[in-house]
Amino acid sequence: MDVREIMLVLHIAGVGAWLGANVVQAMVPTMAAKQGGETAAGWYRIAGRLSTRLYMPAAILILVTGVVLVLQSGEAYSFGSVFVTMGFAMIVIGALLGKFVFEPGSERAAVAVESGDQGAIKTAAARLATFGTVDTLLLLFTITAMVVRLG
Repeated sequence: MDVREIMLVLHIAGVGAWLGANVVQAMVPTMAAKQGGETAAGWYRIAGRLSTRLYMPAAILILVTGVVLVLQSGEAYSFGSVFVTMGFAMIVIGALLGKFVFEPGSERAAVAVESGDQGAIKTAAARLATFGTVDTLLLLFTITAMVVRLG
């Protein structure tokens, strides 16, 4: 394998980690809630930590390998290519959502579960699910743009 192929494998693995974690985060809250409050609160705390433990390293990997792929492409594509710009935008959007929505929202959900505040649990879980869906749909759109080399 050459450098380009290695970078592409790592790039795809980073995106796969991001997308896979989004799918898990969409499914686990309902399962955790059925196990009881302690489990649900624990899940939300773990989900909040994923911002720095999983998503940030994946985003850095995606960013670094993406830059190398553009530099290695010769003139096939550039930093001005629409799909490359979309990739950079997705990294920024993901980082902002992680820091300002998912991390604090997960903590709010955990506190609500621990206090038994059903209204706050419902609000926090709905907000996390909505933004999780938005993040996942944007990620899928970005993946599509990369595959078809949009623009």
